[in-house]
Amino acid sequence: MVIEEHIGEEEWEDFQPTHVLSPDISGKIWNRIDKNTSSPAMHYPYFRWLAVAASVVLVAGLSWVFIIQKQKANSHSDKNAVLTKDIFNNTPQKMSLALSDGSTVELLSNSTLSYPENFNAAKRDVLLNGEATFSVAKNVAKPFSVYSNSVLITVLGTRFTVKSYDSNTATKVILQEGRVMVKISDSSAPGNKTEYSLTPGDVFIFKKIKKTDSLSVHVLHLEKDKADCYEFNNYPFDVVFDQLQIIYNTKIIYNRAELGNRTFIGKIDKKDSLPHILKSIALLNKFGLRQQGDSFVISN
Repeated sequence: MVIEEHIGEEEWEDFQPTHVLSPDISGKIWNRIDKNTSSPAMHYPYFRWLAVAASVVLVAGLSWVFIIQKQKANSHSDKNAVLTKDIFNNTPQKMSLALSDGSTVELLSNSTLSYPENFNAAKRDVLLNGEATFSVAKNVAKPFSVYSNSVLITVLGTRFTVKSYDSNTATKVILQEGRVMVKISDSSAPGNKTEYSLTPGDVFIFKKIKKTDSLSVHVLHLEKDKADCYEFNNYPFDVVFDQLQIIYNTKIIYNRAELGNRTFIGKIDKKDSLPHILKSIALLNKFGLRQQGDSFVISN
């Protein structure tokens, strides 16, 4: 039947009509039927046919009302559906994106960002695979959250960078301004600690170790309270370069694999320029260094 294409058995059993006849009208109809059915037997076939026809019309009418109600509900649901954009940057340059709340994103090469065209009234959630820098428009009533590889970064208004590729086991959060809260959704986090608060200059590193199927978490705080210098205490070089980017607001390009497991211990004079600092680090560690536009490139 055509009706079966629109109404399942369970939906039909649960259906309740929105409009019913008043007791007065239904009583008159019943009296009329009772009067006619008490006539001689020769009229019975006619009234039986009439009753069957009325039943068919009633069922068809109720079915049509049900279908219309269901279509209206589906239409209303479609209007309320959130439209999501999936943006993949397949170019070698960073891509600038503007979100509906006034926040901006710099999406780096080979990275994907998924976000709603319009944020709802309660939250601002996006999904990242790759690397991006977020400048979040402040809204105390509506937190901004970035989901990336078992890590949730939540802020109200700030600037930070997230590096988290599916091909890499590590997720890194670098805070430039404001304050962020980082949460780990994996219950096997070390010490069962799953929430970390970052301040400017901090680097959060979350890593899954495949061989042992375990997790490691590090929050590295730049020693920036010293009077005349910044102090690095046995930090991996990628963290050192990330923090120098924050201090001097200049892009430093490097290949994490080329840096190996080497670390840096030392103090950097706050009065020194970034080119001087990078030249010293490159010379001591036999790195290559060149300037590319407004950025610096480190090579092995």
